Amino acid sequence: MNIGKRLFPYPVLNNTKLYSQFKEASFTLSYNEETDNEADKIVFSDLIVELNSEYLLKLIEDGYAKVVCVFECANTMYRKPLEIAPNTLNTISISLFDFNGKYQISAFIVATKDFDYVCDDFLEEYEGYTFQVEKNDILAVDDGYVNKVDFNSEEDTKKSSIFLVIKDKSLTDGTSVTEYDQDKITISLPEVQWNRYESTKRQTKFQDMYFSILAVPALAYALTKLRAENDNSDIATLRIESKWFSVFVDAYEKVTKAELDDETFFVQDFNCYKAAQMVLNSPITKAIDVIFDLTVSGGNADED
Repeated sequence: MNIGKRLFPYPVLNNTKLYSQFKEASFTLSYNEETDNEADKIVFSDLIVELNSEYLLKLIEDGYAKVVCVFECANTMYRKPLEIAPNTLNTISISLFDFNGKYQISAFIVATKDFDYVCDDFLEEYEGYTFQVEKNDILAVDDGYVNKVDFNSEEDTKKSSIFLVIKDKSLTDGTSVTEYDQDKITISLPEVQWNRYESTKRQTKFQDMYFSILAVPALAYALTKLRAENDNSDIATLRIESKWFSVFVDAYEKVTKAELDDETFFVQDFNCYKAAQMVLNSPITKAIDVIFDLTVSGGNADED
């Protein structure tokens, strides 16, 4: 269960600070994960939910709330909530056969009975208010981690291109079309232009030009659309669901030497067009240089 940006009629402590209604408190799920193939199990070791809030810890101690770690997989309809003590290490094993494809581990604090909910650590806009909490209401959340089980032992170590350029005879207005699925970004060209592209794409001097006019705008469009359609998701989930996006993230982090996290990609003013140029090795400026060499310099373009 992913809470994301969901709003509640009372303050909730969220591991994502942007969505939390507490000033100082924190709530964090972490663990190590490994597969025990002999026992057909996934082992989550050193699993801990760290809670830094005297108020919420007191509620748990007095029996008004509890910490619950939830393991779930939509493909198998598996869902297992486990109550654990805060700030303590745990080891939990789940059968491999309970997971198929994407699965998620998340943590919550839930109320175990009705009570008056008021805390000095609430954000200022909630000061002076007492909220009525009911049994099973969520008080804290860490959406945790999304991963997947892959039973295919043959791992493809070769990364193929994330772009596919195809011919579309229905395109008669002089435009191209970009679409994407889980695997690739597809660029459709009119028949004549596709034939010309196909006959020249392997010439080194034209590659930066084609990346500039085809790949960069297509990747920028796909990233922009992906962000808009999944603003309640996260990087980890999108990487599992989309192979081309996972390749993009790897390339972006390699170029920038920085992790592409949710706050950078979804919240800040992330420039998809610039990012597309960066991961494709700045083909626009290089294409301009090639055009200059082919025209002004008498056609002696660099062929390496």
